[in-house]
Amino acid sequence: MNIPGAAAAAANAVSHSVEAKRRELAQLASFFLKQHSAYDMIPVSFRLIVLDTKLLVTKALSTLVQNGIESAPMYDSLESCYAGMLTTTDLVNLIQYYYSNFSYNEAIEDLGQVQLENYKELLLRFKSRQTNTLCANPLDTLYEVSRRLLATDYSALALVDEDTDTGSDVIVSVLSIYRILNFMAVNIEDKKELKEHSLYDLDIGTYGNLITATMDVSVIDIIRMFVDNNISVVPILDENGVVLNVFAESDIILLAREGLLDELNIPVSEALALRPDDYPGVHSCSQTDTLYSVLDIIRKTHVQRLIVVDDDIRPVGVVALSDVLRALIL
Repeated sequence: MNIPGAAAAAANAVSHSVEAKRRELAQLASFFLKQHSAYDMIPVSFRLIVLDTKLLVTKALSTLVQNGIESAPMYDSLESCYAGMLTTTDLVNLIQYYYSNFSYNEAIEDLGQVQLENYKELLLRFKSRQTNTLCANPLDTLYEVSRRLLATDYSALALVDEDTDTGSDVIVSVLSIYRILNFMAVNIEDKKELKEHSLYDLDIGTYGNLITATMDVSVIDIIRMFVDNNISVVPILDENGVVLNVFAESDIILLAREGLLDELNIPVSEALALRPDDYPGVHSCSQTDTLYSVLDIIRKTHVQRLIVVDDDIRPVGVVALSDVLRALIL
């Protein structure tokens, strides 16, 4: 009996089965996304913060911090056009650059002289990263918007329309992967496919070689992990490798709000203690959880990613919102 050949055939059958399941689900989700436009996602009442490109970088970053938001669109009032997004990822990269090369006081003095309109040059000076200028028209389908987001490493884009009288750009709203997934989870009628397939079935998530830390690791070291590995979350483990918590880019906003950007050598345990009581904290799942249950956790907790754990609560992978959306797009 040719056991190796039989094993290979079985593996191929499993592979084809996974691909068939993914394609069936993606057809359902893609059809739904094509039936709705980005305009359908705009709330009746909402707050939109737009940053003028004449603002100093320090003022703009302070606006993100004070409002507890992770991104905001920029607008060039002289050219009357959309000028890109300012994000917490930019803040993380700035911190890494200045901590490695200058003192905190020098950083504040330097950034206090730079306007947002020169921000692109500042970004390229410390990291080969372009300003997020991604945008979409409100009448574009959610399918088109989703594909545009997945072609980049950004989690949100601006919805930009045109003033028919002046030809000027009008920033209408900001649309994120989270909002798209939440909209689909609530409104898609046929939820059977979502309930039948697990993360393992659909091969959703990133597994192996996870970047982790312990409670005694300094915040600035974790920020270096963010930058060096192009990630936005690091699981925090105990001495047995069990997940205790996570440290995410959004935690940098909390530190900035507390005025602690000059004290990033503190251990992550102290930084986590600064979180408010209603902070969503760490949320985990297993590879056997269904896509429906994962979407339900995301919708209820507003988390940006889930830590995939084994039966001993040890991390085996991470499921980001972009991983989920990618599995739902043909």
